[in-house]
Amino acid sequence: ERIDASAKAIYFSPQRHIQEPYVVQSGDQLRKIAAKYHVPWQYIAKLNRTDPKRLREGQKLKVIDGPFGAVVTLSDFELVIHLQGQYVRSYRVCIGKDGSSPVGKFKILNKVAHPQYTDPDGKVFSGTDPKNPLGKFWLDLGESYGIHGTIEPNSIGKAESRGRIRLPNEDVA
Repeated sequence: ERIDASAKAIYFSPQRHIQEPYVVQSGDQLRKIAAKYHVPWQYIAKLNRTDPKRLREGQKLKVIDGPFGAVVTLSDFELVIHLQGQYVRSYRVCIGKDGSSPVGKFKILNKVAHPQYTDPDGKVFSGTDPKNPLGKFWLDLGESYGIHGTIEPNSIGKAESRGRIRLPNEDVA
């Protein structure tokens, strides 16, 4: 509980903690600032509770040097986010049935909000279809594997997917 509380203060609270804040310069854009620190601009916006369209010159932003990483422990149905080996947060996940989740090192190749899904029978579900089993987000690991949301929250903590890693939509976001 203490580790979770400390990680929450460091990685999810706008309070300054680890490094000096970034001071917004004239013409700065959140995506450029985020690229400098190797994190998504959405993370910096959420961390600082700021609208990316309303940056002000001289504004101080809490920043954290990334990138973040993740380790999935299939036997524990757990995905742990870390930053340079330091614990950030853990999540319960659904894994592939019959050992179908791949093992190895992967890199997120693409991040997709409202991904389209085609089932094994060729039926296509749009990204906004409430029956789309990928939920609201897809983190592409290549070769049809990924980390995604789900419309089946009861599958979390079980081995029920086709090899992909499922999280509740709010967690994968």
